[in-house]
This record gives sequence, C-alpha cells and structure tokens, in this order.
Amino acid sequence: MGASLQEHQRWKSSVKTSGKIKAAAIVEAPPAEELKDFVLPSWADFDIGRAPVYWKTMNGLPPSSGERLKLFYNPAATKLTPNEEFGIAFNGGFNQPIMCGGEPRAMLRKDRGKADSPIYTIQICVPKHAVNLIFSFTNGGEWDGPYRLQFQVPKAWRNRDIDFFNQGLTEELSREGACEKAIFPDTSIVIDRCQIMGNLTSEGGDRCELDLVTGCTDPGSPEYNPLANVDDGSCPPYSDSED
Repeated sequence: MGASLQEHQRWKSSVKTSGKIKAAAIVEAPPAEELKDFVLPSWADFDIGRAPVYWKTMNGLPPSSGERLKLFYNPAATKLTPNEEFGIAFNGGFNQPIMCGGEPRAMLRKDRGKADSPIYTIQICVPKHAVNLIFSFTNGGEWDGPYRLQFQVPKAWRNRDIDFFNQGLTEELSREGACEKAIFPDTSIVIDRCQIMGNLTSEGGDRCELDLVTGCTDPGSPEYNPLANVDDGSCPPYSDSED
C-alpha cells in the first residue's frame, strides 16, 4: 500500500501549515486493507449519511485525468468524530498512496444548521497522468479508508501500461509546488466587490473574477447542485401529487 499507509505519522503541534494538518499525537496509519472502488452515490444518500463520499466535477462528466473535481466527505456515514481543532483531514495520492500523500491536508468545514452534522470538502486538480486517486480521512486518531476513485484517461492513452502513467506522473509532480496545486483545501472566501455582468460592479469600482456556477440551489430538491452558487430556476416546483 506504500509508505504513507504503512508507517506511523508524527504530528507535532495542533496547527495548520499550508493546508496540511499537524496534531499533538503520534498517529498510526490504517492497516493495509482492500481498497474500496467507490461508486458515486446520489446526493440524497450522501446528504443523510448513507454514503461517506461524494464528488462533483467542474464539467459534469465522470472524473478524468487533467480535470478538476471537488470531494465531499460526510463523517456521519462512518461515525468518524471530527477533531475539535481541525475537524477532518484528507490524505491521498495519485496512482499509489505515496504520490502526493505526505501529511494529511485540511478540509473545509461546511455547516448545515443544527439538525444536520457538517460535511467537509477539498479540491482536486487531477494530473494528466493520474489513473486513480487513493485516499483516506482522519480525525487525528482514527482513519476511514482507503478509497479509490478511478479516472478516465485520454483515448489515445487507453492501451498504455501503468509504467507509462507512473513515469509521466513522476515528472508532473516533480515540479515545485505541484502537489499543493493538485490537492488543496476548498475556500470559503466571500468577495463583496466584483464585476458581475454587463459591466456592473458594487460601489467602489473594484474588479475581480467570479466563478459563477448556475443550477438548483435548494438542498431539498432532487435536482440540487451542491456546487451551484446562482439559482437558475431549475429546481422543480413542489407538488402534493405523486407525479
């Protein structure tokens, strides 16, 4: 399973450093066990805690090499209690656990009100030579995983052997800061002065780019898009009839 899933990881202080978590204890990595090839559940099953992992790609297609996706984790599905300091941390690597594995990375906590427990997210920019992502979650004392998420590779590369991908991935990740750009915490930054549409800006005239994602923003709707930040009216109207 690789060194990052076999060795003890020493976390020295309860601080966050460049998105990586360090806790005040020696944490034993999970024992080697069979990888779980995870199939995308429905958002409803994930939302109520029946499935621990959900993901969403930026283009709406299955996870693919060279593309970007967001991973969601619901600790209620596995009874993994979030750490009081940092919540839940992500540890994962491409093609094998040691490729960008290292120390666990902070995940962004998303509170959902008093009735529902929080969920956690992290961003993944998939390298072009990655064929899968092997990952686990931890609260600093316990682990959930490992899971494996398979990626679709370019059509021209589908008959290549794994050595081709591993060599290309090693070259990609050897660049300075490559792993930090491939796996990084989600953001909760709120921008209040931006160019929006038709040259309209908020008072002050400051400019910035907004990543506007249209879709259904109602969590109770079967058409709910967890990445949407602009409601486009696609949520179906509620009805008392079964139809």
